[in-house]
Formats: sequence, structure tokens, C-alpha cells
Amino acid sequence: MTPTLIGRWQTRLALLGTLGMLVSLPFCVAVGSAAPLAVVAWVAVLGLAWDALYSFLQAFRWERDWPAAFAVLAAIIEGVVVYRLATSLGLAGVPSNLSGELFIAQYAIVWVVTFLFTQGPMRVLFPWWRFHGGRIVPGVSSRQRR
Repeated sequence: MTPTLIGRWQTRLALLGTLGMLVSLPFCVAVGSAAPLAVVAWVAVLGLAWDALYSFLQAFRWERDWPAAFAVLAAIIEGVVVYRLATSLGLAGVPSNLSGELFIAQYAIVWVVTFLFTQGPMRVLFPWWRFHGGRIVPGVSSRQRR
């Protein structure tokens, strides 16, 4: 399945809004604040732009998709960008003295859980998602309107 941009956005927001937040709750307890939830929210929001760039770059590949190794590389770059923005410019809800080790642990665990979910359970629980470009909410195509 090659995800569309809308499919990427829907999947990102749905998975980070559910699994990402649940996986981040123990980090909230560990640090005694909601900052890890803010990190997930920022990853979701900034990821919308990242997904647009990612989809644009995919258009240059003949099969319009990336191997999983590229997804890992993209995740690393995304994590570095979010961490640098949080610690240099400041992101609402995220302390500027954010621990690098804590960020890496949370980001990596959230990413691995959501990635593995898309590789297995997501395909079974949401067959529409698998066969319609990663869209969770079905869209109406121009063919269906006729």
C-alpha cells in the first residue's frame, strides 16, 4: 500500500492521538508533568508538514513508496528536528531544558509502537486503510459521485 498525503495525515493524527498518547503516559508520571504529551502533540503537528515533504519526495521514486529503512531514517531526522526546535526555539508545553535521553526514549518507543501497529494490527482492524492509501476516514472519489 502506498499512502496518499491525506492517508498519511489521517494515520499520523489517529495513531499519535491514541497509541502515542497512551505510550507517553508513563513518561508523564516519570517526569511529573504533561510535557511528554506536548512532545507527541508537536510531533503530530510538525509531522503534517514533514509528511507533505515526504510525499513530494516519494513522487520521484518509480514505485512511489519508500523501503522501511527510509522510514527509519525519516523518523530519526524528524526526531532531531523536533528536539532542536524544542530546545532552541521553544515549543509550547515542552521545557527548553528537555532531557535528551528522555526525549530519545519516549520518541523511539512511540515511533516503534506506531510503526509496528501499522505493519500488523492496523491492516487487520482497518481494511479500508490498507486498500485506500492509508485513509482511516473513507473519502468519496469523483468516480463514486457519478
